[in-house]
Amino acid sequence: MHVLLHIRREWQESDPLMPFNPFFVCLHIIMGEQIIKTTTKILSIATFLAAVLSFNILSAQETGSITTADTIKKATPVIVPLTKYQLRIREKAQKDSLRYIRDSIKSEIPRILESYIIPDSLKYKKIILWNYDSYLNRITGMLKQDTTFNGNFHFLPFMKKDVGATYLGVSGSAAQSFNYFLRDKSDFFTAFDPYIPYSYTKESHPFYNVKTPHTELAYRGTILAERAKEETNIHFLTTQNISPQFNFTVLYERYGGKGILNKESTDNRTFSLTSNYLGKRYVAHAGYIFQSIKREENGGIFDDTMVLDTNVNPKAIDYRLNTAYNRLRRNSVFLTHSYGIPIHLSKKDTLNNNSGTVAYIGHSFEFATYYRRYTDAINLSDTEARNFYNNRFFINAIESNDSTRLNLIENRFFIRLQPWAIDGIISKLDGGVGHQYVSYYTFRPDNYIGGMHNSIYNNVYAYFGASGQFRKYLMWEGNGKLNLAGYNSGDFNVDAKVRLSVYPIKEGIHLTGKLKIANTTTDLFNSYYYSNHFFWDNKFGKTTETRVEALLDIPKFKLQAFFGYSLLNNYIYYNNLGDATQNGNLLNVMSASAKFDFRLWKFHFFNRVLFQLTSDQEVMPLPLLSANLRYFFQFVVVKNVMTLQLGVDVLYHTKYFAPSYNPALGQFHTQNERKIGAVPYIDPFINIQWKQASIFIKYMNAAQGWPTGDYFSANHYIRPMRAIQFGLNWPFYIK
Repeated sequence: MHVLLHIRREWQESDPLMPFNPFFVCLHIIMGEQIIKTTTKILSIATFLAAVLSFNILSAQETGSITTADTIKKATPVIVPLTKYQLRIREKAQKDSLRYIRDSIKSEIPRILESYIIPDSLKYKKIILWNYDSYLNRITGMLKQDTTFNGNFHFLPFMKKDVGATYLGVSGSAAQSFNYFLRDKSDFFTAFDPYIPYSYTKESHPFYNVKTPHTELAYRGTILAERAKEETNIHFLTTQNISPQFNFTVLYERYGGKGILNKESTDNRTFSLTSNYLGKRYVAHAGYIFQSIKREENGGIFDDTMVLDTNVNPKAIDYRLNTAYNRLRRNSVFLTHSYGIPIHLSKKDTLNNNSGTVAYIGHSFEFATYYRRYTDAINLSDTEARNFYNNRFFINAIESNDSTRLNLIENRFFIRLQPWAIDGIISKLDGGVGHQYVSYYTFRPDNYIGGMHNSIYNNVYAYFGASGQFRKYLMWEGNGKLNLAGYNSGDFNVDAKVRLSVYPIKEGIHLTGKLKIANTTTDLFNSYYYSNHFFWDNKFGKTTETRVEALLDIPKFKLQAFFGYSLLNNYIYYNNLGDATQNGNLLNVMSASAKFDFRLWKFHFFNRVLFQLTSDQEVMPLPLLSANLRYFFQFVVVKNVMTLQLGVDVLYHTKYFAPSYNPALGQFHTQNERKIGAVPYIDPFINIQWKQASIFIKYMNAAQGWPTGDYFSANHYIRPMRAIQFGLNWPFYIK
């Protein structure tokens, strides 16, 4: 009864004109969707006929006669008028019947997306997911929505895309991918480089188009651990299309935990509200992205032998900094939109928006703010903490309060010309201009006299490109950018990409090649920085990089092979002391990786292997070999209901001088104290697919101490010790 009353309230609030019918509500609960649709149609027709019949009867009453004993003789008709109540009932019945008919017809109309930007083969998919390019408002890559137990087994972002990373052992802490070619960088604010893997930029944020509402709830953490060591990671996403063209998406993610050691509590959060409109001619991407990081800094373990040679409670292990904190924030508001104008040079195919000559005129805007603040308090008697910063105290002998911030306003105007057809061998010719306004603050000694003030920088640039394809066998594109004036004057980059596909098998074999040539000015942070523990005023030359990449993809056999080579000149890095330094020699980096998944009967073998070489390990330290192996036995518990995996997940890399981390900079830097690695990190697990939900339970670091206790994730930072980790990912959608 309470349920019906609740439904009645929601029914009347949603549509006051539609009468509440308990029988119809119960019918919705009991019956399936198809039966409900059929029943709705029958009721609509029956209601309409009843209304017509009642109208005829009432009309007959209006014109009919009722005779009495006296009137029989005289045959005098007596007119009985309708009451106001009867008139209201008749009008309401007519409105209800028309509404039911309209709704039943509307429910049968398919929600078809018609937009030039989405390939025809994808327009009828229930969920379409992509990244976009803000320079030209084009799709740069279609993404796969994977809510299965395989897609959600690894939840840390750097583990989803790589075999491993250097990080501080706590989810949400600073991280740097092992694979040089997969390392993320912030375009303007270097302090965010170690935290970008946990969040999104406007180019990396996923955009959705869905036929029905889609929601995801996820939790991953150590729910059985004591509060002082617990880790909590949360993911929430909901996306819905108001119309086939207009979508909005809300996303919230949180990575963090108390940490294994003392004073390493981490809280890394991202919130975003994005939308897109995919019209026949007008296309827009817009959104707001917010990221916040709060991190207690301990400077790492003081004596590594406390982990290597003993079984001491990690909370009892000494660390270097007692009172140090990092706070980072960034906000980004962006809009990129374009409008297609057909240019009909002939009458042929004038009804097809994707053929013929079309000009797409667009504009892109972004307003972004970045902020970082580091604080510490180091007593004069705290020798270890003072030695950690090499006794550098440029501003205050005891306390540090260093902050930097940057504001960015960027506008671009561009045009894309489609000469002949959207799938022509030359399908697009692109060009655009842009302007950046940058306001940057960092401490300078003259602030004591003139007060705090921001430095203002401007950049003006032009960019151009072309792309095309030949059926499904060849796709190519080339893009270039040149800075014409401002702080980055003279910078340029050229990108080229070609994809060849052959189809001896249905899924095809695809080979993608990329070439990148870039010449860039040193960013503002590495040019000048004045803080309590660091000071530099560098006049570095431009850094040049030539990069070649190749990717072989055979989807049928779940095989991917990657090769990358980079030649860098004037590469900038942070040396053993943490100072920004420019390498005067050429630096060569080579990477080869493979991903191969196969099975034998019910045994599955997921393999990811990375091999890397660097010409100078003191400038760019990289492990020679890194691997992530996941082997498991999979079987069906209940058909179409539950599937279960029992297996083990292993991480491994060879020994190398893993980077150190400096809290005052918030950056990784080189070190030559000790090599770490050559110790497997083993997680036995149970992984379950229960209808739509995926659930996993891991026993982390089960082999702790074997063959040694050297399970460090960075110099002086350790991975989690033995713990039970639980994960749940539950998508909600209409099939």
